[in-house]
Amino acid sequence: MTGRRWREVRRACLPLLVVLLLSGCREAVPPAYVRLSGPAPTLTGVPAGGAQLLVFWAAWCPPCRQEAPGLRALASDPPEGLNVVTFGRDASLEEVSRFFDGRVPPELNLRLDEGAVATQALGAETLPTSILVVDGRLVARFTGPRNWDAPEMRRLLERLMKEQRAPAASAPLR
Repeated sequence: MTGRRWREVRRACLPLLVVLLLSGCREAVPPAYVRLSGPAPTLTGVPAGGAQLLVFWAAWCPPCRQEAPGLRALASDPPEGLNVVTFGRDASLEEVSRFFDGRVPPELNLRLDEGAVATQALGAETLPTSILVVDGRLVARFTGPRNWDAPEMRRLLERLMKEQRAPAASAPLR
């Protein structure tokens, strides 16, 4: 190939190369969620302070079963300051134990939502639904199965917790 022809090929391919390189540098799109605000209801067995991811889940629910591995991974190694608390909509702990081959993983902090008290308090009728609470305040609702251990999900949880804990902007000095 002649020097002139080679320059033409390079000039034609350069924009394509730039697009390919830049597309590989992009961060993943953050997972969808709905912002919430206001005080969180007090729930039995849920710590009052800090950050909690309240997950409404059931062993008989196919989307819940789909997200179980990622949820367990997140609960085993959560972002700093986050506790995962799972509210089971199952009839008994035996049902959940069978799904997990005999033992409910302790990292899930599972509580059976008897009488759907927590479900009603947080309006979590759809399974799975997860609600992030930080320092007693509702922050975000995630409806549907999630890949909880994905890097973009972890970054989102960390960002939402940080935003909620950031001090309010002070009034301008006069």
